[in-house]
Amino acid sequence: MAKMMFEAWKKETDPESNKTKPDSDDSDPEKNTQKPEEPQTTDLPKQIDPSQIIAEPLNAPDDLDLLASFQKMKKEEEELLEQKQDLLTKAQGLQSKLTEEIEKKKTAIKDLKSEIPDLQNKCKELAQALGIPSTIN
Repeated sequence: MAKMMFEAWKKETDPESNKTKPDSDDSDPEKNTQKPEEPQTTDLPKQIDPSQIIAEPLNAPDDLDLLASFQKMKKEEEELLEQKQDLLTKAQGLQSKLTEEIEKKKTAIKDLKSEIPDLQNKCKELAQALGIPSTIN
């Protein structure tokens, strides 16, 4: 395909290539008759002039539909981004509250752990004062 395109381009730009070449066997007159050359078509993409694109008005129904769709999608994206930000803010607030509750629980556990030995000692002292054998370790 690329070779055919190159050959077509070469024929257009090279004046020597436009000359018809006789077949290698000049002795046979039937073979020496020249057939008219068929034009070769190439699969080159059609080039668009940028001025044509700019000059077209934007009031075609398809363009209006595209514009409306774009605006609708843009609005939906903004709403979703706002919702996402709200959820992130709520999640951060809840995480802060959870961290506070964890700290409160840690403090309560620490306090209870320090109170238990004190209470055990008081129980032992009271049991001894009453002459009751202590079952607390």
